[in-house]
Amino acid sequence: MKAFTYDLIVVNYHSTNHWIWRHTKLSIFGQLYRPFHVLLILLTHDFKSRIKSNTDKVILKSYKQKLIESLSDLYDKREAEQIANRLFDERFGLSRAELVLQADRELDKQELADLDNILSQLTKGKPLDYILGKSLFFGYEFEVNEEVLIPRPETEELVQLILERETKTDYSLLDIGTGSGCIPIALKLEGKYEKVAACEVSSTALEMAKRNAELLKADVDCFLMDILTEVPKDKYDVVVSNPPYVFVEELDSLEKHVVEYEPRIALSPLGEPLLFYKRILSILPQIIKNGGRLYFEIHEEMGEEVEVLMRHHGLQSVEIIEDMYGRDRFVFGIYAP
Repeated sequence: MKAFTYDLIVVNYHSTNHWIWRHTKLSIFGQLYRPFHVLLILLTHDFKSRIKSNTDKVILKSYKQKLIESLSDLYDKREAEQIANRLFDERFGLSRAELVLQADRELDKQELADLDNILSQLTKGKPLDYILGKSLFFGYEFEVNEEVLIPRPETEELVQLILERETKTDYSLLDIGTGSGCIPIALKLEGKYEKVAACEVSSTALEMAKRNAELLKADVDCFLMDILTEVPKDKYDVVVSNPPYVFVEELDSLEKHVVEYEPRIALSPLGEPLLFYKRILSILPQIIKNGGRLYFEIHEEMGEEVEVLMRHHGLQSVEIIEDMYGRDRFVFGIYAP
């Protein structure tokens, strides 16, 4: 039996010595047989190509599932799904509903390479906000990097609390330890307060706060200051601070994406848990007006201690306020000596 390969090579497999003819003139039978043979080869090649194409095809739905499964060691399923939804929103402009409708959409090579790169960083514990270089806070997009904390939902509650209680626009506000600038910028944009200022000990974090204020067109006076050794010159109607409050013994138990990537100086005072609260209260008469209001964000286990400190320093109407999860998260007081 002879095998035909489009009249280029003819092999006699029954001969004692296999031989090959090149460009050999075919017999009448060969000329009649060739079209069928060529058609068979083309059909076989097309079938194999289709199989390979379907095998290599990656769709949105399958990649989302892959991403969620890959993050199972770092996040619970709900958090992993939130990360996946946000990633597809950022990269493809797809809402959760649109993602469902386009679940079978095929990803091209560039999209796959981009997603694989992000997934590689995510599985190493790097937060998505740092990978994307931005974070959403109170409806605004803030630039972030590893020099500043990623804004938390609880801090959005702090901003909302202040906006609900401080309703006059002629107030002046100071945020101590501003980080990315999310608190004073959101307050300025939403509350339209006459004067909003923010201080920060880290020069790199301060530059980020200034950049965010510029990008969001918020008139916030951001200045460099170590509140533990220096005192702001002006007095304000409202003073707010979300200082480092994670207990040292808690650091090792924090999630990898927090403890290995977010700035430790902004997470914990690395010593006395009440360090910043005590310092701010000690200089409060120099930085707050009579009748001024003080707002602290706190560790959930610090409520009573901070309340006692505030009363000891002469604050009135001291109040511990819970966050959305029912945990003690904020303490409020009025300076009325």
